[in-house]
Amino acid sequence: MILDGLAMVGDSVNGYGLGVEELLASMTTSGIDRCVVAPALPEDYGLETRNDAVAASQERYPERLIGLCRLDPRRREGAIAELRRCVLRLGLKGLMLHPMEEGYRVNEPYVGRVLEEAGSLGVPVVVAAGYPWVSHALQVGSVAHQVPETTIVMTHGGHINISGLAQADALLALRGHENLHICTNGVYRQDYLEECVASLGAGRVLFASMSPVFHQGFELDRARAIRMDESDRSLVLGENMLRLLGDDS
Repeated sequence: MILDGLAMVGDSVNGYGLGVEELLASMTTSGIDRCVVAPALPEDYGLETRNDAVAASQERYPERLIGLCRLDPRRREGAIAELRRCVLRLGLKGLMLHPMEEGYRVNEPYVGRVLEEAGSLGVPVVVAAGYPWVSHALQVGSVAHQVPETTIVMTHGGHINISGLAQADALLALRGHENLHICTNGVYRQDYLEECVASLGAGRVLFASMSPVFHQGFELDRARAIRMDESDRSLVLGENMLRLLGDDS
């Protein structure tokens, strides 16, 4: 079974958009069985209604979609309340944070409080990572150190800077924090992904497309191209994310 670890559904204030039916069609074309979905950031910044929509999509397509909620940690107690509502009432399976799109630093104390609550609820947190100043890998690593009971997954392999320095920082963060994992989306260096598998274990690397920002089929090809033991390939292509989500189906 192939599971895409992240796609964002709905229209975004940042100019991209992906409908649920469009995503399902893309999954069928690419041979993807299931997909983890989170809301895109809407023009009115009304994430609560988008969380409701993701929950409704998960309920409508339980065999294909797994929902994450999205919130703004700057709301402090309001963010905690929304996380609890989404997990305990709506049945969403985790949390996505996008510090770059919403304009906060991932290592602010109020973000750590939200991540701590996610750990208490037993759900993972996917962080749009690698953006300088707001979600650089070492910033994410500092938060991971503060909340060791919370599972954190960094998109973009933990880095988006092609200079190589950020790649080294991402590896440093990963090696220092066992609760950190990475998604494969957008990583231009296959040797980096292969080093992560070889040095950290295949259990820390997860296929995700982050569609529609990245092309779902191309990102699946990227993940399939990683050189690794064939016995580990099913972990990267879906089993790891199911484990982190607590999904035994």
